Amino acid sequence: MIGTDIEKLQTEYPEYIRKVSKNYRWNFLMLVLDSSVYSFSIATLSHDTIVPYFVDQLTNLNWIIGLVPAIFYLGYFLPQLLGAYIVNGKQERKWVIFKIALAERIGIFAIALVAQNYGVFNDNILLGLFFFSFMIYSVTNGMIAPGYADFISKNIIRNRGKFFGVVNGVGGLVGFGAALVARYLLESYSFPKNIRLLFWIGFLSSLISPIFIATFKEIPFPVKRKTEPLISFIKAIPAFIQRTPLFKRFMLSRAFLSFGVIGNSFYALYAIDFLSLDITILATFTTIILLSQSIIGFLWGWLGDKFGYRIIYIIISFMVIAMGGFAILPLGEIGFYMIAFFIGSMYAGIRIADSNMVFEIAPAAETSRFIGILNTFVAPLMTLTPLVGGALLDIFSHRVLFITVIVIGIISTVLANWLMPKLK
Repeated sequence: MIGTDIEKLQTEYPEYIRKVSKNYRWNFLMLVLDSSVYSFSIATLSHDTIVPYFVDQLTNLNWIIGLVPAIFYLGYFLPQLLGAYIVNGKQERKWVIFKIALAERIGIFAIALVAQNYGVFNDNILLGLFFFSFMIYSVTNGMIAPGYADFISKNIIRNRGKFFGVVNGVGGLVGFGAALVARYLLESYSFPKNIRLLFWIGFLSSLISPIFIATFKEIPFPVKRKTEPLISFIKAIPAFIQRTPLFKRFMLSRAFLSFGVIGNSFYALYAIDFLSLDITILATFTTIILLSQSIIGFLWGWLGDKFGYRIIYIIISFMVIAMGGFAILPLGEIGFYMIAFFIGSMYAGIRIADSNMVFEIAPAAETSRFIGILNTFVAPLMTLTPLVGGALLDIFSHRVLFITVIVIGIISTVLANWLMPKLK
């Protein structure tokens, strides 16, 4: 299946598409390998399980634990407009991606260094140093996204659903390996040695990924434009949104779905603290998240190519309802494993559907700009949501938090049916 944007490029620049086609298989393979190896690294820095566990050892305040996903989402989503500006109008994106990837490793190194110094500084200083390091990691992780997505949109010119399914599938399997390593370390060593080893393994494995990025083959994009000033780039955003009503509808529906992550960082900790489950549930929880991303990713890719990506948002909105429901029902350990399955499925669905919806809606020359607009728009919501979740716990109870998740899922389902563009 060929995307709408590629069909237009094929008409306007057939020679460009012909050259890109020659590199299709190579770039498909290198992108999959890069994403897969990196999946191992980020699994050791899971903002849903591993990192909240580390922070939980330094504080007994839920709102501070809520800072983990809040900082991750703020750092990942908010700078994406700047990341989009860096690559917007450029004919080549590969080396911009490579340089940001190197900067990202500095943040991962700093996180491992903070864990290594546990006991050297008091907990408050350690928390400050950790969150600063985590922000570096999150910001660079976000800045790379628009250029990376733009590279994919220009080089994966057919069967994008299949591509993202393979990326999620292989990445999930590699991440499963990381989860097994995490389980072994959590079982075999006490804190802080287990976390120190885990973070250092994550850093060392992250150094492999830039090697694959350096091997990407890129044909310069045929449209060359002067770089516009950043202020002009930002001021032009409202006009782009107004000229693209389908994007406006998509953006509003997608933004509300962001609230669905409100409980993600608290499910596993709740299972440990209130159901008296073993600490190894963190590794099991992470394992199920990654495996579900892997397996369901193939389904999402097939559904998107076959029926359009709107249906994915509808299904994962139902999954948000199920998360809240399973947390409230007295199902014990199995209920929380089902929640982990829904979380992984949700992450895979969003990752696959977000990029492909933008590829279909945005003009081919403006892919990175539209990716940046979308993700910067949802940044405040993704940031505040886990903080609100922590506040609900501190002020009320877990039951109130889980009921809130159900309500969010219901509203998201309505909006996905009503607002989300049906493009296929």
